[in-house]
Amino acid sequence: MSELGTSDGFAQWVARISDPAGGKVIWKRRKTGQCIITVATGYPANLLKPLVESLREHSDAHLVIAAHADSGFEQIFADQNVTVYPVSETTGYRPYPALARLEYYLEILKDLPQGIDQLLLVDSRDVVFQADPFDGLSQNDLTVFAENNDTSSWTLANTNGRWAWAMLPGTLRQSLKGKPIVNGGVIAGTPAGIERMCRAKLNIALTTHEWTKHTTGLDNISTNLIAHSRMAGLCKVVPNHEFVANVYRETDMVIDPDGKIRMRDGKPCPVVHMYDRQAELLDHVHKRYNVLADTSMVVSQDRSVGKSQPFAGLIHWLKLARIYMVGHA
Repeated sequence: MSELGTSDGFAQWVARISDPAGGKVIWKRRKTGQCIITVATGYPANLLKPLVESLREHSDAHLVIAAHADSGFEQIFADQNVTVYPVSETTGYRPYPALARLEYYLEILKDLPQGIDQLLLVDSRDVVFQADPFDGLSQNDLTVFAENNDTSSWTLANTNGRWAWAMLPGTLRQSLKGKPIVNGGVIAGTPAGIERMCRAKLNIALTTHEWTKHTTGLDNISTNLIAHSRMAGLCKVVPNHEFVANVYRETDMVIDPDGKIRMRDGKPCPVVHMYDRQAELLDHVHKRYNVLADTSMVVSQDRSVGKSQPFAGLIHWLKLARIYMVGHA
């Protein structure tokens, strides 16, 4: 399937995962009602050392990692009580991994043991914990975390605004105007709230894909539509750097003598996301957790860390132009 895919192929994938079979997760016995889920398909275990080891410094919560069946994550993190959801090479919506996560989330939710009432969905290779992420986390069906606190930031000057401009009809674009941009890299909630979010995202993605014939950016757009509406029930939006620190290149971050990362004049957050956007933070975290850098992965303006590709910036803009021309014809 090409990156653009086909309407039929995308719809077939949505239909297939809407009724998950379950039965793939072998849960470890743990006396906790808290669970963290992350997706690490395509990443070596080495890059997940900060996430796994920092979590275990502070929390005994279940940790489920969706990874390819032959990744060896369980053996590599044998002493960290990690549960692996095995992903085959053929599962997931291949053109856009961010949407593929919904398949894994729904499958894991299908198998969720009784007693788990708090979930945290996190990105895998750019998240580090500085405290127990469930200590002080508000009990809501759905909680998302802002990228910044600038309520006028939905503009063409940033990637999020360009996705909204290219992929949403005018009325929906206007509904986001003046609202804080939220990030899909860290999402908290109850099992019921998270499932509603996943299904709402599938519905939004399916509808938008029918219009634009594109999937890149849909995860971001659907997260924001859900955050600022009742598409998946009530959703609480927490300002940036209050619980999760979403870091950008221009964010004024400092490293304390004890190794904690915080925004200048602020307190260290329990969760730091996108520390790889700043070379000093990335180097600090890698040294602390003895991560061997993958030289094939580079920081890009729009997609954080990814495989090096020639003319990536030009290709990104050409894709946006194509979406706009097709969607607005």
